[in-house]
Amino acid sequence: MLSKIEHFVVLMLENRSFDHLLGSLKAQNPAIVGARDNEFTNPTDPAAPASPTVSVGPVSSFAMPFDPGHEFIDVQIQLYGRAQTAAREPAPRVDPAPMSGFVYSAELAAQSPARAALVMQTFPPGKLSVITALATEFAVFNYWHSSLPGPTWPNRFFAHAATSGGLSDSPKDADILAGYTFPAGTIYQRLDQAQKTWRIYHDGLPHTAGIDSLRSEFLNVFTKNFREMDRFESDLRSGDLPDFVFIEPRYDTGHEFVGGNSMHPKNDARKGEALIKSVYEAIRSSRFWGETMFIVAFDEHGGFFDHVSPPAAIPPGGDARYANPVDHFNFDRLGIRVPAIVVSAYTNKGTVIGDSPLDYYDHTSILATVEKRFGLQPMTNRDKAAWDRTLETALNLTSPRLSPDEAPMSLPAPLGDGFMTRFLGMFVGAATDPTAPLSQSQRVQLTLAHACNLQVLDPPERAAAHQRYLGVRGQADAADYIKSVEDRIRTRRQLANVAT
Repeated sequence: MLSKIEHFVVLMLENRSFDHLLGSLKAQNPAIVGARDNEFTNPTDPAAPASPTVSVGPVSSFAMPFDPGHEFIDVQIQLYGRAQTAAREPAPRVDPAPMSGFVYSAELAAQSPARAALVMQTFPPGKLSVITALATEFAVFNYWHSSLPGPTWPNRFFAHAATSGGLSDSPKDADILAGYTFPAGTIYQRLDQAQKTWRIYHDGLPHTAGIDSLRSEFLNVFTKNFREMDRFESDLRSGDLPDFVFIEPRYDTGHEFVGGNSMHPKNDARKGEALIKSVYEAIRSSRFWGETMFIVAFDEHGGFFDHVSPPAAIPPGGDARYANPVDHFNFDRLGIRVPAIVVSAYTNKGTVIGDSPLDYYDHTSILATVEKRFGLQPMTNRDKAAWDRTLETALNLTSPRLSPDEAPMSLPAPLGDGFMTRFLGMFVGAATDPTAPLSQSQRVQLTLAHACNLQVLDPPERAAAHQRYLGVRGQADAADYIKSVEDRIRTRRQLANVAT
């Protein structure tokens, strides 16, 4: 059935675990392997057996008041607990992992035990109306894991290159400024070689600009391969859909993610719902519906709980230039489970994929599926192994769902706010301190903006820009600098289009 698919559209959102977002759906479908209210607990201190425990419970808000830790060391504590001898040192690795350190790990960022307990909350069925509808109408994966137990950047690199080059934490400034490179290249270079078309839609500064070859294309004023997200629907209406599309949401990193639609913990999850809805409906109403696979995935779990221990993984092999020698990680284990849904006209309603933890997938399953469909060679040992776990398993119908009765033309609207929710929302999220120091995520995005800025400025202007970058201290300064670069890149493209 894979031959029926001519186009792949991947929307990769951020920082939510499977149990946190979809685990409660098992109340509607027992085939879904989730942990509902009171079915899973975490101690407040994994090294103290008598410490109080926190049970799974329903979410209290669509946005988190803090960003749970999810760097490599944080995830090790979440998986294995903490060592008896040191507060921020993880316990020894065991298999299966006890998944006992989520609450303890969150306390550092939460700054209170009560707020740390929020990482044990799950969305009740229907609270996220859009993603619930997609998971019910099409295929949801029980055992889709992030590609490594670490943060956003290395996991997204796996989605583009089947490796992170040894990176297991957020990037260093020097590496971002230089641009990441991988010996076997990226899926986009493979598509170019096979004369297949691709495009990255973005809303603001995309993570993909952190890869050297993609940065050059992103900054090319005549690029056909990078396009603002607000053109996606009109492109489909005009009959323009490349063979492979990757969508980057609006991160709004400069403002601590509060205004973004990536489903990052600090932005309202319903904004991500609205993005999913708009992409689905644009594809569904286009002439491409019957030949497109739409994949909704999340880069990593963001520090939220999940009860399933990650399985062993095939190391990508070869390049380790960005490895942190302190981590001693061989990329031989996947990360924590994340939500993933595959949508197509050839996908049966109510499909749940994965009967056991051995039926696992990761982000390189996307690459393996595209490689298999278009006759491309794998880039690393990881996507080579994923050829045994491609997404064609979600293509389980021989006749496509084409009529409105067979597949919905639209999805439910994200839930609205009651009066009390609106009232409380005035005081949640909007209280970001403009003078507060930058988080690690903000620092990385600021450096990426600066790297792009240096490449588009004339040489006489670069010294002043670098001094401004070095002088950024607070979050407001970072947000202003990032926005100025985004505006400059957008204006350059617009002027080039007018000129031609």
